[in-house]
Amino acid sequence: MSVLDIPLRKALQLFYAPRPLRRSILKEDIRLDRKKEEGGSRSQGNDFYLPFWSDVKKHISGNGDLSEMTDDRLRSNKNYKRLYPLLRDGVIELLGAKLRWSNEPVEIIPKSVHGNLLLGDIGGTVRIRDALHARVRGEYTRVVYPYFSEEPGLPEEGGRLGLWAMQQALVELDPDDMRLIDILRRTFFSPQTTPLRGDEENVFRENYRSIVTEWERLKLD
Repeated sequence: MSVLDIPLRKALQLFYAPRPLRRSILKEDIRLDRKKEEGGSRSQGNDFYLPFWSDVKKHISGNGDLSEMTDDRLRSNKNYKRLYPLLRDGVIELLGAKLRWSNEPVEIIPKSVHGNLLLGDIGGTVRIRDALHARVRGEYTRVVYPYFSEEPGLPEEGGRLGLWAMQQALVELDPDDMRLIDILRRTFFSPQTTPLRGDEENVFRENYRSIVTEWERLKLD
């Protein structure tokens, strides 16, 4: 039931993926669900990006150098060889040119941020897990959620939908502190740079309902 219990980044990917890619992702999810029902493992390499994101947190807090840590990852696992360097370069550019944390003392708050967006009328849950929670100069905080996918890039609308979902799921935090980053495109979205228009809930629900409908139809094929 992966589409009905889905990470925010994957929901956004499916919203904007070209139709053949979206269909391929959904069919693979169905295959893995059936494999799990038959007693197998549903694992699809969901942890592929987690080591990289862990290294990003260490880099931001000054407890490691992202370039060196990425090199270590490449030596340990050849599967990282193509994407990890691209992600590393994207993060470094974002930090230096846009998020502007490079020369500011940053404290990573040990407890990562988690939350769920419940869409009960559709029967789905959109999950936010392991968002970076940082305190900058001891003066203000930021909550950063990464979008890793190669295809598609997030359009402006996708940035707004992602921010809206974060604000709904992470209700104990200041909505103005939310940040969504598309690492490979070196793009970040915030309520200040990408202000919400007020239609985000309707658009999100429409897109999500469309994904669930297609997923249910493919299950019958």
